[in-house]
Amino acid sequence: MAKIEAHAAERLPLPGGRTLEQEKGRYRQFLKIETHRLKILHRGGGGGREVCRGRAAMMDELLRHLLDATQREAGEELRRRAPALSLVATGGYGRGELNPCSDIDIMLLHTGEGSEGEGRAYVARMIDHLIPFIWDLRLKPGHAVRSVTDCVEVANADMQAKTSLIEARPIWGNYELFRIFQETLLRKCVAGCEDEYIAARVRDQAARHAKHGDSATMQEPNIKNGCGGLRDYQNLLWMAFFKYRTRTTQDLAERGLIGQTEARQLDQAYDYLLRTRNELHYTAGRAVDALTKSVQPAVARGLGYTERSPSRRIEQFLSEYYRHSRHIYLITRTVEQRLALLRPDGAPRARV
Repeated sequence: MAKIEAHAAERLPLPGGRTLEQEKGRYRQFLKIETHRLKILHRGGGGGREVCRGRAAMMDELLRHLLDATQREAGEELRRRAPALSLVATGGYGRGELNPCSDIDIMLLHTGEGSEGEGRAYVARMIDHLIPFIWDLRLKPGHAVRSVTDCVEVANADMQAKTSLIEARPIWGNYELFRIFQETLLRKCVAGCEDEYIAARVRDQAARHAKHGDSATMQEPNIKNGCGGLRDYQNLLWMAFFKYRTRTTQDLAERGLIGQTEARQLDQAYDYLLRTRNELHYTAGRAVDALTKSVQPAVARGLGYTERSPSRRIEQFLSEYYRHSRHIYLITRTVEQRLALLRPDGAPRARV
């Protein structure tokens, strides 16, 4: 991460008197170099989380410099009358996990003040400059512009939006505004909603499994949404956060919901699946999640399975893949049942 920060500090500051449009090449070159470095890291055996966090860090640096430049171009007079702003990463980007071709989900958070006149013009200018520029860099941003009140309304209307927002992470701007957003979200969208949210996540889990094959050993597994896939692991942590405000598998182990061995198995399995998804993205050149038979030989070779026989290579790869996906599936299924049956204080629910 330090290398990415150092490279960004050297490459990305906008020279005086120049505009973003005039200097677009420097941002493209930064992305090209760092993307290539991450691919080399992956090919050298870099872990799934390591590479994904590297790409998130690369995007953080890029967006910070783009926002600084956009703010300067807006002019001092307009900036003085602007509402407080914070650029926030949400969803997978909020977790700091970006696979090579994953979308970049961001939100421009504002106070809602100064909605008329200059304030509204300033927010519009920031977005109108930033989003097209990101597209021009051949990235795929998903974006929203919201006040804290807007976030509460969206979160309480949609479970997926609520999940995305609880993983939000500040990138740039007013960090006090982000703190207020986070505290408000916990107070109005998490507290008192635990049972409803966990029930919805359990239903969502069942629907995903039914759609993608209710087995952790499918011939063409879906890395993200299948049984024992990445979403199962994430689903477990989301449910645990709502019940206990925990964030990691180690937190679950300390609460006695899983053992230390299970925590290690979960984390190792998740890292392996992330690494597999990285290789799938590199192989396909786009965001895909299905390990179809047509791509399995190339993915297996890219992950270091070097048997000369393609069938033997695929067999070794899928054997290890299934071992990890079974760990995720079996452990998360057991803990999800416990979470659904326990009160937030850890005591069993009374049976009616």
